[in-house]
Amino acid sequence: MPFGFFGSKKKNIADLLAEQVTYQQVVGHLAKAQSLQKLGRNDEARQVLLEAECMAINYLNQNPREKKAHLTLAMLYVESGIVDRAEAIIDRFLKSGEFQLTVEERLGLEGELQKIRRERPYNHRSFEGPQEFTKVYCCQNCGRLHNFVSMPCPHCDWSPQTIEEMARSIILSNPYIKIPGLLILSRQMANGRQASDVVLNLNKDGQTYLSVPKQRQVVEQVFTFLRQNEYKNHRNLNILLECVGCNTRVSFSGSEKCEKCGAPVQWPDAIRAIACMDNLLWLLEQRVEVSSADAFTEFVCLLVAMVNDLLRKQEPPSEQRRKYAISLLRTIVAISDLNKGAIIDTSDPRDLKIYLVKDDMREDSEIFGSFLFKELELFIEKMVKGVVI
Repeated sequence: MPFGFFGSKKKNIADLLAEQVTYQQVVGHLAKAQSLQKLGRNDEARQVLLEAECMAINYLNQNPREKKAHLTLAMLYVESGIVDRAEAIIDRFLKSGEFQLTVEERLGLEGELQKIRRERPYNHRSFEGPQEFTKVYCCQNCGRLHNFVSMPCPHCDWSPQTIEEMARSIILSNPYIKIPGLLILSRQMANGRQASDVVLNLNKDGQTYLSVPKQRQVVEQVFTFLRQNEYKNHRNLNILLECVGCNTRVSFSGSEKCEKCGAPVQWPDAIRAIACMDNLLWLLEQRVEVSSADAFTEFVCLLVAMVNDLLRKQEPPSEQRRKYAISLLRTIVAISDLNKGAIIDTSDPRDLKIYLVKDDMREDSEIFGSFLFKELELFIEKMVKGVVI
């Protein structure tokens, strides 16, 4: 992998089954199916997945009281993107009480179940469950959006140094401030304002949050995790996306050479995809006209999640996520630069169109409109073809 030094994945269903023989056979079939899919041999890939499903079902039928048998089938459905079947197995497994689970196993399964439910299309989610694709935090130091407050910010490497800072960081997230509000906060911070200047009563709200014993306990746990694991969770996107010749960040993710010094940009596909998605996030934070539409919010969340998974877990966007990204752009219909001086028509993502509106254009509308258009084009290409690790 091009950036394997970034660290190992956190434990999930697959980790719980690593020593199980049938699991290894199923994983082999999954890997073969994914390779066939990359080559466009989808019929063969489906056949391989069917064979893997038969293996897992047969193992479960032969060992109905075996915990690992249930988990093997659930893992297969998770990795194959057949999330409804995976959800049914995991939910029943957790509720039945038939199997004794370790704390680690229960937490892993509960996390997988929440992920499945969170990542449903936004108009198919229940009111009881998570309402947005992922949690998104606005860094108190740099204002960029990222995925985990329990790890240093991948944009500036800052992390909360006190319990009070951790409480404020938790408040600066989409469970408390909607995505449009976080984008506005990011924009204001880029202009030099502090988070506490933009979010009224932030310091007071942080103290109030800590005054609830159960919430304080959660904050303390997250803060302890951050401090204990900080050394292995440092990720610096700016360094990753620098030119090797002059150490400045390469502007356009599709560049073949550095705009400043002319050195060749020979990024692996995964790093080019990270650069593209991070550029889109920056444009959403700083330039794009903010929308309150659900599809717009969901698109921001999806970008944050995909950047995080590529950066921290070397996990490319799944076919399900890639199709979802395309459908969200189609639903959004249009993405506009500041003042709507440049408008990108996304109603047909495979045939983007850009319009410059003379009466609404700023001096830099054409520059940033073109930048947004090119990044969206490359992003859609990655979503159609997939990202190679």
